[in-house]
Amino acid sequence: MENTTLVTGKKYIKDIFSPEQFFNIPEYQRPYVWGEEQIVALLEDVSKAMETDSNKEYFLGCMIWNTRQERTNKNVEYVYQDILDGQQRFITLFLLHGVIRDISIKDKLKENVQKRLVQEADDYNNIPARNRIEFEIRDDKDFLDKYIIGDGGTLLINEIEAIIENPKSGAAIRNMASGILIMKRWWDAKFNENLGNEELYLADFYKYLSTKVLALYLATPNNLDDAYNLFTVLNSRGLQLQVSDILRAQNLRVIENPELRKLYANKWSDFENTISAPYRGFDDFLWALVFIKMKYRSDDNKSLTKAFEYMFKRNMLNKGTDTLDYVGKYIKHYEAITNGSITTREGMNLFGNLNFILSSVYGSQYLTPLMHYRECFGEYKILDFMIKIDNLFSMSWLLGRRQSQTRAFIILRRIDSYFEKIKKKELPIEEAVDDFLNDSCLRYDFYDEEISSEKPINIADFISLLMNEKWGAYAGTRINKTRYLLLKMDLLMGNAATFLQYNKDSSSIEHLMPQKIEGSGWEIDPSSHKEWVHRIGNLVLIDKNKNASLSNKPFNEKKIRYQGAIETRANTNYIFITNPDWDIESIERNHDRIISILSYYYEGNCLKTFQQIKKNQHYTPNAHI
Repeated sequence: MENTTLVTGKKYIKDIFSPEQFFNIPEYQRPYVWGEEQIVALLEDVSKAMETDSNKEYFLGCMIWNTRQERTNKNVEYVYQDILDGQQRFITLFLLHGVIRDISIKDKLKENVQKRLVQEADDYNNIPARNRIEFEIRDDKDFLDKYIIGDGGTLLINEIEAIIENPKSGAAIRNMASGILIMKRWWDAKFNENLGNEELYLADFYKYLSTKVLALYLATPNNLDDAYNLFTVLNSRGLQLQVSDILRAQNLRVIENPELRKLYANKWSDFENTISAPYRGFDDFLWALVFIKMKYRSDDNKSLTKAFEYMFKRNMLNKGTDTLDYVGKYIKHYEAITNGSITTREGMNLFGNLNFILSSVYGSQYLTPLMHYRECFGEYKILDFMIKIDNLFSMSWLLGRRQSQTRAFIILRRIDSYFEKIKKKELPIEEAVDDFLNDSCLRYDFYDEEISSEKPINIADFISLLMNEKWGAYAGTRINKTRYLLLKMDLLMGNAATFLQYNKDSSSIEHLMPQKIEGSGWEIDPSSHKEWVHRIGNLVLIDKNKNASLSNKPFNEKKIRYQGAIETRANTNYIFITNPDWDIESIERNHDRIISILSYYYEGNCLKTFQQIKKNQHYTPNAHI
């Protein structure tokens, strides 16, 4: 921004909606998403500020604009602002003006509001006729024209409710329609608090909103690159700006065809709506795409913005449809991996259940190699790969190793290497995939000192951890490790056709022998209790609403209370069914059973091992399954 003047300042709401001000919501902007929490918070904040001290200003926040010029068909040149940041607040204020106009009975107030929403032509001052805010997305513009610009539009309650209930209405339109009703309910409650003085309160609120509520603005003259560089700078200083917004703008604006640009703008919105757990947000998903392309970590990808800039400069990606199609391609892989559609005759729902466990308690790192595997090899033996990735990543995590990105990058590079052999017709896909699944990079003990400094994983250390760790003493985020192991036991003990279920809000870890034995009726040697109470053999997953009543009850009473447990708690059911009572010997026996199953599964590390476990219904500790 060296040669560009950055315009900064502050504007009160009356100035933002003044005759010389026009605004535009570009098609690359995300939809309007504010709901009741944000809208009511804004209304409450403004009203409380006014009621506390009507002379004190209220700071609304910061907005970023890209200043542009346009000429009307009457050859009138005027300036308008593309809103880059702050559009959620701006649209909320626009909706609020429409609601205030329609609930007021004062003609002057109604007229004042309408002039803010719509600018009449002023040929003497070269001001064109134009809505104060325009949407480049047609459906959004039509909604505002009828229900906000149109006098009395917010009173069409039945029509607005029908829009909200119609799944074919766009997300932004449904949210704006819902926003109108939220505001009307808020005003109804506020009028009830001020019976007899409703119009006076409304007038005071409108005056305070107009003259005391202000926003800071930063504007760059007709230069999106500079505007989004500013975006990035602000992001580095802690403001909650999404890099995905920058990337969307960078790529949409190089698409010259308006219809194609609009098509990809809508696609991008669909991309964002598709991504959910285990990703924390769309930017988190974009990091996976960076690593798939770059396959290493360096100064070039210390930030998401830097990474995409690097790839654009090196022609690893081209701005526009190439990048957008690249994102869309991996969106489809993400959907297929996470929606439960990948099943096999041999493993049935094993793939979906492994994904469910990982996404519930582990994180998102495992998805990157899985998505790239599907891109290169389709779903051929993808279950076999999922088993190896799950076991490798979970073992490292459970051992307390910092998850090495280096190993993930090596796996990605090996996938490309074998895929290249397929493309060059050096190997058929079946042989290439088999070779890859047997590649040393997927072994626990993989080590290449030229590539990685990480120490190989020793499965004996892992088995020792399973046996000796006090899993029941974990708290905070560490408890996810215990949840993982118990979910894995439910998976291995349950019907292969069953879909696992788990919800942190409705399930909990239960100590069958209680953590506190004083006064509980459990006659156990204190030293034995201390040694075994937190071991994996004494732990089960149960439904949370049963937890309080089960905690210190005798084992037989717990069994009675737990009758009819859902099938996905297969390990818990097995324990209750096969144990007439519960003592230290029972815990040791169950502990050995669990260690035996988990050890066998991790050592086998393949679909065949899973199938062999399923065939064995009676587990003898330390026996060969």
